[in-house]
Amino acid sequence: MAVVKALTSKATRPWYSHLAFARYWQHYHQTMNAYRKAVESCFSFLQLQAGYPQSFYDHHVTWRDSTCSSSRFRGSGQHPHDSSGIQASTREDHVECDLSNMEITEELRQYFAETERHREERRRQQQLDAECLDSYVNADHDLCYNTHQSVEPPTERPGEQCQAEMRRLYGNSAAKLQAMEASVQLSFDKHCDPKQPKFWPVFPLKF
Repeated sequence: MAVVKALTSKATRPWYSHLAFARYWQHYHQTMNAYRKAVESCFSFLQLQAGYPQSFYDHHVTWRDSTCSSSRFRGSGQHPHDSSGIQASTREDHVECDLSNMEITEELRQYFAETERHREERRRQQQLDAECLDSYVNADHDLCYNTHQSVEPPTERPGEQCQAEMRRLYGNSAAKLQAMEASVQLSFDKHCDPKQPKFWPVFPLKF
């Protein structure tokens, strides 16, 4: 009779309560406790820095206690038929969740400062990306559309930089090549101006 009862209890035991998974559950509870500590430290630091009202902190403590209670309930319910070794390891790994008097160390302050610095860099990068997007030419504008119009006088003679670049690249043949390019450009403008074609839509890879 005892053998039949043992076999029946073994057959109804969940697969995850096997002794082979004892180390896994041990690591699981350790990880969840570390996660709760990190969340509590973050909320405590933000509450101190930003000066949130006490009601906000009390609400978070209530949420934390309910989370810890549900976690303890799940941890006890997952192993109804575990061996004494698994239950002992679970009891040893259990950590109290009350961290209201936790000390804010210098390493933790440096961590939050580094996080804030990364956020500021990300905001600056987003602003640069937005400015870059503003310089895009939409497909509904013609070829003569200019996004950088200014009433200021030019800082250098028109075409001076282009001539210097051509001389650097082509030497004595620069004048001949410039004349050929000017002829092609005039021919293009002659056919482009009457019809005013639109840009072919080019979609950026980053939406």
